[in-house]
Amino acid sequence: MSILAVPIFPQARFIQNLLVASLLVCLAAAISLLAMWCAVKARENTTHISKEALANGPVSGAKVSPSYNAAASANMGIWLFFEVWLINTFRAYRPQYFLPSIIFSIFINVTGTYGTLFATMKQVEALVSRLLQAFFAGFGISAAVSLVIVPFSSRTMISMLVTEELHGLKTILEVEGQYMLSLPMREWYGTKNSTTYARSADESWFSARTKPWPEADALKKVIADITELQVKVQSELRYAKREVAWGKLGSKDMITICRLIKNTLVPILGMESFIGITDRIETRGGWEALRVPKTADSFTEPKSNSLKDKEKGQWKEILEQLNDRVRQLQKTVIEGFDHSLYTLELAKRPLSPANTDIEANNLGYSAGERGFAKYLENAIQDFLRQREGPLKKWCAETGVDESLQLNGMKPSDNPLHELHQSQLYVILNLEYSFLVTAREVLNLVKYADSKVDDGTMSKKRLILPTCNQMKKWFWAMLSREDSNLDYQVYSTRSGSPTVHLGDAIQGEKDTEHLRPTSVWEKMTDKFRVIPNFFGSAESAFGFRVATGTMAIAIICFLRNSQQFFIEQRLIWGSIMVAISMTQTAGSGVYGQFLRFSGTLVAMVASYIIWYIVDQHPAGIIVFTGITMFLYHYPLIKSPNNPVIPMIGMVTITLIVGYELQVQKVGILRSISNGQAYHPLYELAPFRLATVVAGVSVAFFFTYFPSVITARSQLRKDLGSCLYILCNYYSSVYQTIALQSRDAEGDLKDKGSPGRRLEKARIRLYVKELVLLQGIEKHIKFTAWEPTFGGKFPQASYDRLINHTKNIIRFTTMIAHASETFRVLPTADNTQNTPGSWLKDFKHLITSLQLTSQEVTSLLAIVASAISTGRPMPPYLKAPQSMNLRQLLNRMDGDILSTRHVLEPGYTAFAVIQVSSTMLRDDLEGLLEETKNLVGEAKFNIDVPAIENLNADPVMMGGRGD
Repeated sequence: MSILAVPIFPQARFIQNLLVASLLVCLAAAISLLAMWCAVKARENTTHISKEALANGPVSGAKVSPSYNAAASANMGIWLFFEVWLINTFRAYRPQYFLPSIIFSIFINVTGTYGTLFATMKQVEALVSRLLQAFFAGFGISAAVSLVIVPFSSRTMISMLVTEELHGLKTILEVEGQYMLSLPMREWYGTKNSTTYARSADESWFSARTKPWPEADALKKVIADITELQVKVQSELRYAKREVAWGKLGSKDMITICRLIKNTLVPILGMESFIGITDRIETRGGWEALRVPKTADSFTEPKSNSLKDKEKGQWKEILEQLNDRVRQLQKTVIEGFDHSLYTLELAKRPLSPANTDIEANNLGYSAGERGFAKYLENAIQDFLRQREGPLKKWCAETGVDESLQLNGMKPSDNPLHELHQSQLYVILNLEYSFLVTAREVLNLVKYADSKVDDGTMSKKRLILPTCNQMKKWFWAMLSREDSNLDYQVYSTRSGSPTVHLGDAIQGEKDTEHLRPTSVWEKMTDKFRVIPNFFGSAESAFGFRVATGTMAIAIICFLRNSQQFFIEQRLIWGSIMVAISMTQTAGSGVYGQFLRFSGTLVAMVASYIIWYIVDQHPAGIIVFTGITMFLYHYPLIKSPNNPVIPMIGMVTITLIVGYELQVQKVGILRSISNGQAYHPLYELAPFRLATVVAGVSVAFFFTYFPSVITARSQLRKDLGSCLYILCNYYSSVYQTIALQSRDAEGDLKDKGSPGRRLEKARIRLYVKELVLLQGIEKHIKFTAWEPTFGGKFPQASYDRLINHTKNIIRFTTMIAHASETFRVLPTADNTQNTPGSWLKDFKHLITSLQLTSQEVTSLLAIVASAISTGRPMPPYLKAPQSMNLRQLLNRMDGDILSTRHVLEPGYTAFAVIQVSSTMLRDDLEGLLEETKNLVGEAKFNIDVPAIENLNADPVMMGGRGD
């Protein structure tokens, strides 16, 4: 039991699992006592049958247990079925308690099979008492290791993850530098017509690049790694808040630090979106991929080509200038990460700042020194001042703004005006990512300095969780965890968990019942929970596992096979069925293969441990310890894939431990429990054989009588993801509407509209991420499912998932741009007009509401079609994106003048424009791909040809058969 308690878990997570496991063991003991009491009474009520009749079984020559009783066996069989159903239903409802469920399953399988042999309650109590002693002795050893011998807290885990994440963010900025250098060398002007390409049914919506781009691939990889780290941080943070600790930073400090780092990651994810934008421009016809309408070409073709050649040089020049400005800002931001690491004591400060260029630093500050925040602010101001000249010069040279144009050409006369406007938005989009990143790092630096100023970092203190946190912990232990970012890690242990949407969206109406009004209706409405529970998918899964377990355990309840079951340890097979079945076929086959492989490896390891030291106990113990150490390496390295190391350690303990027991107490005592003695070279294959039998039965009942495949679950989860996306998209625009009307209220007030909407939006976004993680798991599990009939349309689902991710990403960028444009840093010498911009922003939101409703309706229809597999309605088209430039021109002809190009509002509009255009592009791709997958309903009637009508006896007045 010390192995299954997993003492290497961080302490808060370990204690939670230990508490639940202890409660489940006590519950198993109580139910087992009740079940075996019923069996003892059944035996007492059937003792009138003669001993000769009891001894003679229906199969001649078969060993019959002298204590066999049919009534007692039938009673224990019924109880075992109920217990297995109960714990596996619980496991399906609460997959986070997979390991405690295994412990419960082991307990009830032992008592459910051995309970058929006992004639008195004294024997029953002795068995239960021994089991409780053994289980809790293992828990005690595990607790001693976790809390005393090798203490490892969740706070320590958070510190390690945060340190790794900050170093990873530094790596991202370094890779971004290489990426920026590669931008001018890319092919920004294509020859393929984007509209034709987008409608091509023979080509993938996502085309491969025309040439490799290692810088972009490297950037996407490091961003993916940091995103995964952030998920781990947020997952472990809820445990760290509940720990008692001796340290400097309190739980609120850790929450704030993690939030500031997460805010830093958001604009970096925008850079990943920019890679997608660049890929589309490059592979789908150049700048027309942004779907900006073209103006009339008033020039001859030679002059137009000359303008295009000149424009290419200007575009390359502005990118190179941007790269020069960004390089110095990135260097300072990297130092800002170092400053946070040193100040928060997450990393040791270097002894001497040998690499610091004091002359380059006007204030002479280096990372970790007081005043660094001011230095970072100056670097941001330098970037803002340096951007003004090149931007205005480029706008004038390209004729984007007639008030600043240098060549006398009006924008309406320039055939490349729309292209230049798109280029300006792209430049501002890039600058936005760097500016917001620098601003968030500045916030992190200031917070780190504030912890020094208020004395938090001066000394360690006792940190206790608050009553509110303990209350939340208690309710969290009883609730589902499908709103936590690590929910899907349980899929590799207990199969594909179910994600419920009810806590993330408003309640759906009951189509068969009105709201109860009378006292009788309200009272009887509670009874509907009972059939809903027994008819749920979780209950059906528990019934399936119980049936599979009984397929092996039935051997113990028959007269002629009961003794064979006990002697040859077939209980191992019934336990393997109970713990290896999952809700989907793909995850089930995957887990069963891992359990077989882990047992096979452990069998070989047992031979090595036992015979390499010539069966000497001292050498065996040493080699067993070495093997356990080696097994813990993959368990620590990949904690989300614990099956092979866990089952390997358990198998070695069972095999080697039993043989050591025989050496110590002798064969006679070892067989006193009814199990036959086997030397190790026989016992190890016996263990493998029972595991093979168990996983084979589990495989059979995974597909019989019906099967839930990972492919069907992938489709349903994708539909759920799109349905949540409807709510998320709507909540984003509701948030923007509140901001535009100044109706958010105080965000620190939990009851304010802005705070409540923010909480709902975050909950929806987290649920989206959880569903996307589950979809990725389903994709991996589909490879383990045997295919009958046609192939699985993997490519179609991949494209649908990519479109869904892009829509989420661009929606998040729109939300982030609308939230941050009022607090973006501005140059000291810039004259801002925030009131004018906010006023026009209000008009903009009013005009965007219709587009928002159209997008939400489309996503809801697509979600329903994918979830049900039914065809899409005919004549459905993607909504047209709102052209912000034309809209703002109607509001104020001067609002888009590049005199305002340095204002934060202009940058925000540029980000929203680009994101909206890309979002609309993905909506169109999502719609077309869904039609290809589920089809499109056709309500037109095909009239047969005249000759067919003449040949039809019904149409000619004749009789049909």
